[in-house]
Amino acid sequence: MNSNNSVDEIKLKFPFLSSLKMEMLKRFMETIKIKKFPIGTMILEEGAACTNMVFVLSGIIRVYKLSPEGKEITLYRLGKGETCVLSVSCIMGNAHYPAIAQVEEEAILGIIPAGFYKELFLSEAGCQQFIFNTISTRLQEVMLLIDEVVFKNMDTRLAAFIIQKLDKSNIEEKLDMTHEKIAIELGTAREVVSRLLKDFEKKNIVSLSRGRIIVKNKELLKKIAGV
Repeated sequence: MNSNNSVDEIKLKFPFLSSLKMEMLKRFMETIKIKKFPIGTMILEEGAACTNMVFVLSGIIRVYKLSPEGKEITLYRLGKGETCVLSVSCIMGNAHYPAIAQVEEEAILGIIPAGFYKELFLSEAGCQQFIFNTISTRLQEVMLLIDEVVFKNMDTRLAAFIIQKLDKSNIEEKLDMTHEKIAIELGTAREVVSRLLKDFEKKNIVSLSRGRIIVKNKELLKKIAGV
């Protein structure tokens, strides 16, 4: 990799690179391979060996668990400027990947071999700090997920999920998402989501159509969500 524009772009998205020793930075830029991955691509499957480390330059990677019965639950997502802490633990501990990492939005990834990543991590304080910060963020996300799954009722979680999606999209009244997709996100069955949404509809909180939820009473939805 020798394009100056590409070097500047990667350093902009991963500021810790600017703290690397000159020789290590040169080797990093010579080693990293930039590849584009379409939606649906499996980056890592559960039980796979972590032979590479990925750095997300654009797009979104969803990391999730899949039960033997086929139920899914999202652990976290990776966006630009991020890397996967589960991959870090696998590479440093010589373990297999314990989840599934799949492209959710077309992604451009920087890829370096696991052996070089180990050397980078062990020799560069900036890389270590970047990973420790990432671990802290992901740990908080997983703790929140555990809190939601174990301690909150599903109607509370569903209401909070809808509110979060509306706020993120900046569209006040509608969410275009199937009951099946919502169930996957919440780690429950589609029938449970459909039943709760029907209950919300009866209370005039939402109206439902195919693949779309129209929010009619956001304040009441927030009350159910506890926000």
